[in-house]
Amino acid sequence: MNVTKSILAGGILLLALLPLSLPAAERGAGATLYGRTLLEQINLYRRDNGLHPLRFDANLIHLARTHSFAMSRQKMVGHANFDDRFARSGSRLCVENVGYNYTSPLKQFDAWSRSRGHDQNMLSPEITRAGIAEIGRYVTFFACK
Repeated sequence: MNVTKSILAGGILLLALLPLSLPAAERGAGATLYGRTLLEQINLYRRDNGLHPLRFDANLIHLARTHSFAMSRQKMVGHANFDDRFARSGSRLCVENVGYNYTSPLKQFDAWSRSRGHDQNMLSPEITRAGIAEIGRYVTFFACK
């Protein structure tokens, strides 16, 4: 290997490791591409409405994933056991949006933004942390103060 290839390989390795130097919350540890894309869209919407962005929280991602899995298993969309998720969040305030059968994060966002209650949840000024998970065609957005 010549010097140029060696330096280039080292630079690529350094760039590949760069995301690992960010705090886990900023990387969206445990979040899928779907979840990261949806949260990015929600945060753009929040910014356009003068609100601070949400950051991923590993516990809330876990709670969202567990709920999406339960909805998928039961083949039913809903907020069953919200009180349990709320208690396990360790927060004083949480909101939740669920969805089913949207083919992309942007289509899911569009549907929520056209629904008054879902829209209010995404624009809640009190929330700061979020978890998003999709299992099959079932999606949960769970966000807390």
